[in-house]
Amino acid sequence: MPDNLDLDPALLEPVAKPLTAPGEFAACLNQLGTYTTEHFVLRLSPRVHELVDAISSGVNVSGEIDGETVQAYSTYLHETIHWWQHIGSTSGLILSLTYPAQAHQNVEHLEKVLKLVGPKKSLKRWAEDAARAGLTDEDPGLRAANMAVNNAVDAEFYKIATVMPTLIPQAMQDPYFETVGHCYWMAYTHAVGLLAATVDRDWSQLPDPAVWQERFIRNRDAKLEGWSRTEVRVAPLGLHALFEGQARMIQLQFLTFGMTNPPTMGTLKDAGYFKGVYGEAFEGFLKATNSPWPKLVDDPVVALFLLIVDLAINPTAGFPLDVESFENFILDVDPGIRFLRLCQSVRNEHPELLGRITEYSRQEYMQVADMLTKACGYDHPGVALSVIESWATDIPGVVEILSETETFRFDPGNVVVRVLFSYFIRFSMDKMKHPEFFCWTGAWLAAPRVSDNSQSLFLKYLSLFSDRADDDGIFPRNIPGKASEAITKTLSNFYANIITYDLTRQWILNDGPFRYDFDWLTQSYSKAEMSDWAKTRFEQIFRVHPDTFEILSS
Repeated sequence: MPDNLDLDPALLEPVAKPLTAPGEFAACLNQLGTYTTEHFVLRLSPRVHELVDAISSGVNVSGEIDGETVQAYSTYLHETIHWWQHIGSTSGLILSLTYPAQAHQNVEHLEKVLKLVGPKKSLKRWAEDAARAGLTDEDPGLRAANMAVNNAVDAEFYKIATVMPTLIPQAMQDPYFETVGHCYWMAYTHAVGLLAATVDRDWSQLPDPAVWQERFIRNRDAKLEGWSRTEVRVAPLGLHALFEGQARMIQLQFLTFGMTNPPTMGTLKDAGYFKGVYGEAFEGFLKATNSPWPKLVDDPVVALFLLIVDLAINPTAGFPLDVESFENFILDVDPGIRFLRLCQSVRNEHPELLGRITEYSRQEYMQVADMLTKACGYDHPGVALSVIESWATDIPGVVEILSETETFRFDPGNVVVRVLFSYFIRFSMDKMKHPEFFCWTGAWLAAPRVSDNSQSLFLKYLSLFSDRADDDGIFPRNIPGKASEAITKTLSNFYANIITYDLTRQWILNDGPFRYDFDWLTQSYSKAEMSDWAKTRFEQIFRVHPDTFEILSS
């Protein structure tokens, strides 16, 4: 790596796009890198692709890699971290599963609606009109419609609560919004239910949400904080800020570690690299811990920040462990609240931790995590990772999906869930062995700590789907040891499901005709061809063609 880097805003400077629960996680100016949550795809600009591909093809492996290529690769790393956040953290996995859950958990209700009511769009509009016309929930058609609508709406509100909690007061003005606690309860119930339906139908190992119901209803009836519309604790930031803050700091670790004259944190700040959402979490951390702005990225304060983010985005209650304290469920699982509490525990109980992490070692990770989680009453991350590791041998369904990853020949049933969960399990198993790498990735991919092992771990968890320099469509990554035919088939099945999820959500929630805006998926077919394909797929699932739907007016 060059001793000095002339940092180029065209490759690095952050410009945050506003999110409405959630969308794109962007790395840099002009969207030169994004990770799209609901498409599960990593995208890079043509120039970044060119520079990164040059390394991958061995063009620059001999001799020193130039500064522009290093910066491009850091953008690639940034977006890869977003993929990890969505398939490697518990908050990210629950968030990722809300999209398929909106479809899978509603199939029975939607089939009943089609039988009793017929194809109406949007279903939300039909249910509201029916209620205004005097139909009650005693009617089985309206009851089924309301179940589907409420499930879908709860998922949307959960995304707001966990990704951008500052929007909660605005969401509370919506008549469909119940409480923050209800959002989390439903999101976890549907996500864990979807996992169980895929790998653990007897509930032999996964937490069973059926046993939670009575206790959560008790929270609601008692109007505990977060379970009423009056007593609500809103975190100052959520997954949007935490995900971007983590990815940006790891990116800067990679860029600056090992340099003879690295830029100072003040220089990086003045240049705008912590502007907006990219610095929101770190600045919140400094304020909550009463810490000054550090001099360099290689400062124990920065290392502690990354460890706290890691703990914040990996709650354990409800998944992978069962719920122990129902009254404190929100405090235990809300990433923004966890982040703030962990920061406050440093200021109030363990200020010595601000200088504790210097080696970026497994021992430091485990010991500091132990002190922080004990201070907040949280589970140590090792406990959850051990449980997940046990699933790899104790749950036959998990054994099955892990074997599917070996050949990349996934059973088409619930294929999105199978792919995401199999990678979550594998990621967690490797994190149990090397938590320091997944917490401080940039430090372990740059001199002097870079090694064959750290590079191998990074390559093992590259995003499965990406665009190309000359094509904005989605393509599978070539995975060593996997047949290209199997990879292509999995990609096809995966995105056929994604299209169904999109149309199902439109049917339930969006007024007006169906929209077939699937240009993001492929540039090989015309819009008309893609529309016909999507309609045929929808008809295969629900046995009704989208063109036959009655489109209701507002």
